Amino acid sequence: MHSTPSRSARQIPPWFIYLFGALGAILWGYDTGVVSGVLLYIKNDFPVTATESGLITSSFTIGAIIGAVSSALLVDRLGRRRLLQVAAIVFLVGTLLAATAGSAAVLILGRSVLGLGIGFVSVNIPIYLSELSPAGTRGRVVSLVQFMNAFGILLSYIANFALSASGAWRIMLALAVIPAVLLFVGVFLLPESPRWLVARGRLEEAAAGLARRDDGPDPAHTIAEIQLGLAASHGSWRTLLAPWARRPALIAILLTVLAQFLGINAITYYSPTVLTAIGFSESASLITTIGFGSIAVSATLWALRYADSFSRRRILIGGAAITGSAMLLCAIATWSFGLTSVVTGTVAIICFSVFKAGYASTWAPVSRVVQTEILPISIRGTAMSISEVANFASIFVVTLLFPILLQAGGAGFAFLTFTTVGAIAIALLLIVVPETSGRSLEEIEAQIRRGTADSLPEATQSDGTIAPRHSHAPHS
Repeated sequence: MHSTPSRSARQIPPWFIYLFGALGAILWGYDTGVVSGVLLYIKNDFPVTATESGLITSSFTIGAIIGAVSSALLVDRLGRRRLLQVAAIVFLVGTLLAATAGSAAVLILGRSVLGLGIGFVSVNIPIYLSELSPAGTRGRVVSLVQFMNAFGILLSYIANFALSASGAWRIMLALAVIPAVLLFVGVFLLPESPRWLVARGRLEEAAAGLARRDDGPDPAHTIAEIQLGLAASHGSWRTLLAPWARRPALIAILLTVLAQFLGINAITYYSPTVLTAIGFSESASLITTIGFGSIAVSATLWALRYADSFSRRRILIGGAAITGSAMLLCAIATWSFGLTSVVTGTVAIICFSVFKAGYASTWAPVSRVVQTEILPISIRGTAMSISEVANFASIFVVTLLFPILLQAGGAGFAFLTFTTVGAIAIALLLIVVPETSGRSLEEIEAQIRRGTADSLPEATQSDGTIAPRHSHAPHS
């Protein structure tokens, strides 16, 4: 008798699993971007002070930090799949609070609840997708997180523009109910992470879940690999202090901090100033933000296609070079022609477009791929939680410091700062970040424990594409 699962067991196509598994990232992106349109019109319904306006924008960051910290406990206790459903419920509650708010205080509360959901999905979705996907397609699958995030932001820009004539900010917010309901319902059809199930001793469920897919290796082989990895250690907060765990955890945090300090959020905040300076109307500015969002979505498609064709490290180095160069050109234009000149505005729009394309096709998706790959399963939930706290804290710091940099040294100095971070990122990628392409999660963990995970020449060919590798279980 065969151990091969029947046709009826393989009833869920891989694309459905990955699509719905990443659906929460649309809510993440939509709730991040929609506030730019909401702020234009809420004053028609109730008064909003400058401080309240700032809190409406930033309150989701505080909620996201709380959600990311909570995920360190919940992602391993509840499981990846159940936490996705909890996040969907949180998004529904936050959306209804925000869309029906009768005061700035209630709107801030609703945004904070939405941030809690963002914290849950930012930690859980990359872990869930990385643990579900085979090594050969993991880069593309985890890159879905960034694609869905960028698509959510684009949808928010489109909704803002479509509803701008009526100023219907409540509808702008309420539209997020649609993906939240889809996520809640869709999760019922998704399998649990086989690695989480094996860690809980639920081997039959893990085998059944693996058998429902047709894009991975034999379930028995996968479970054997997972058991070898789990036998090496049992994770806890204290485990992060072990030398073998400390290094990958610090690299994951380093990548998420560098991703923010390359300047992506400063671009978002500075672009309206440029558009106004060169004479764009309010509606034209909204259309231009749709253009920037479209560039980000289109560029992320590149990552979906090629993330597994080139080494992770070379993609990130190329991305840092592109974003750093774009920031340098902005600095030169600002110093040469002034912040508000037409020449500076034109150069800035071109550079911002290049930056968006470069960042969305490299750092935005691939840094998350590397984070999920490099972290051993015993510390993956805890370390990803800490990494996401660092992510949202970095967003807060960058958005706080950028206007200070503008005032202290001008826009040129601010852009040059981001160029410098790009150069530092390239150096650190070459020195401390290992290559993870084309390896199973268990093989990466075994190599990290032996201190041999940074063998880039063995993983790639001379042109940067992934060299063929023979799959094997890691040695104990």
